[in-house]
Amino acid sequence: MSDLEYGISTSLGEAAEDFDVEGIAAALRARGVRDVDEVPGEEFWEVVGEHALSGTELAEGEETLSGLERFKAEVKEAVRPLSDGPAVWTRGGVTLEITGHARFNMMMPQPLARYRLKVAGSDPVILTGGAVSSWERLWERVESALDAWTAQVTERRAAYNQALAARDAARVALHEAEAAADRARKALEEIAPVGEDGEKNETMTRDEVAAYLGIAPVSVSKRMSRWGIQAEPERRGQRGQARYPRAEVQAKAAARPGQGARTDLR
Repeated sequence: MSDLEYGISTSLGEAAEDFDVEGIAAALRARGVRDVDEVPGEEFWEVVGEHALSGTELAEGEETLSGLERFKAEVKEAVRPLSDGPAVWTRGGVTLEITGHARFNMMMPQPLARYRLKVAGSDPVILTGGAVSSWERLWERVESALDAWTAQVTERRAAYNQALAARDAARVALHEAEAAADRARKALEEIAPVGEDGEKNETMTRDEVAAYLGIAPVSVSKRMSRWGIQAEPERRGQRGQARYPRAEVQAKAAARPGQGARTDLR
């Protein structure tokens, strides 16, 4: 048995007899691989899946290895290389850091091993006692973390998609509101002038009223009082001449005896 085949058998563990180890080795050599450590985990398991023996093939869409078997094989691969730091197993948003685990003796429990479980978005947890007493218990704990992480991802993705939909709906509503305001402005302009600030052309200064009515500016206040037209309150920072509602001034002027409706300010 070559070193490559031995590495493959070690990675597969008890499941090695269910796979064509020589075929896996040949496929890896064709990719230029001479040692299992040279091939990324996902690529390795893809090749392994392609060389399951016919007696162990399952229905289409199902994995040949059980979740526990795959986890155990991946941990074996993670702890085998010599390293000063912890061995790291990761899947999705779940990471298991392992220190002090034997490189070739995969029996559980491992008295000297330390297991640190980290789920994205939460604080790490040190696994002890029953959680690391066997491969089954360790996988049970890790699988539970994977399920919780997957549920959180699903929930947050749904919330994100909902927020995107709300944003898009708000943009559509804003566009429709702007279009409605533009139509209303144009309709108003047909009967009354509207400036860029809107406010200016809705009112008239004392001098504008005087010019419009053809009277002296000093007479405007008295005329407005007689017609019951009150000046608009002055706004902060806009002190100056009194301003009178344009529509009321025009209506009163048009209603004077012998006066026709004026349209020169429209």
